[in-house]
Amino acid sequence: MTLEYTIDVQQVEHLQTIGDTDALEQMFERARRTVIGGGVVLLVRVSPSGEVSRFDELGNESDLEAYRTRVFKYLH
Repeated sequence: MTLEYTIDVQQVEHLQTIGDTDALEQMFERARRTVIGGGVVLLVRVSPSGEVSRFDELGNESDLEAYRTRVFKYLH
């Protein structure tokens, strides 16, 4: 069984909008621990009807850090 951590990108976008960098840092720390532990991070979008669409998978620290950099680009 593969260890997975799911990030809802709409939640990320909401946290960016309100400038909640602490919540984003916590999310990325959990994601980092998952990747270090051999798991994968799934990026998903949830439709208004509740359907979850998986659109990306991050399986290593460098991919996760690249995504984190894009998320924090305009927040610091």
